[in-house]
Amino acid sequence: MNNKHSAGSQNSHKLLAALMMAVALVIVAGLTLLLPRPGRVQQNQPVQENAEQANAPREDVVAQNAILYQTLTYTRCEHEIVRRVTAPTELYGKDLPEVQGMYGEWQITEFSPAEIHMEQKPDIFCPDHLVLMPDATGLLCVFQNKYGDALALVSELDIHLNTLPAAVQEELMEGVGFSTEEELEQWLESVES
Repeated sequence: MNNKHSAGSQNSHKLLAALMMAVALVIVAGLTLLLPRPGRVQQNQPVQENAEQANAPREDVVAQNAILYQTLTYTRCEHEIVRRVTAPTELYGKDLPEVQGMYGEWQITEFSPAEIHMEQKPDIFCPDHLVLMPDATGLLCVFQNKYGDALALVSELDIHLNTLPAAVQEELMEGVGFSTEEELEQWLESVES
């Protein structure tokens, strides 16, 4: 008789343990449904608040009418120019890696939705200088940086590079910068004599 009673007691303990396990699973499942999930509106959160968040400007992309600051430091004269322009529309909505991909020759130093700061160090003279150097045929020409990042032909001179002393020829191959036409003319007179 004791065996029957003890077997019945074990069965009731097993049944009680199984029932408690089932209740615990139901509680866990219920709590899981209440936890917020990414991209899912919580039931206690107003839908209007989520709509406002969706319309809020993103912190990691270029906003409309952002300002672009481009700093050019010219290595040949060490002068610096800062251009401030409204960012082109093709930048709107782009993040930092996308903007960097579009401006590969520039180094981006600051990035926010409202402002992008970038810099470049071109190995030429700034627009304040006239540059004396030969063209491809060896004819001396005067160039000027008219666009900020490239030299444009201003005039050709009637002097060929090979008519000048060797040391001067070497210097002119790199280009020599002058602040005024008068400086350029005086320098030419001194090397020709």
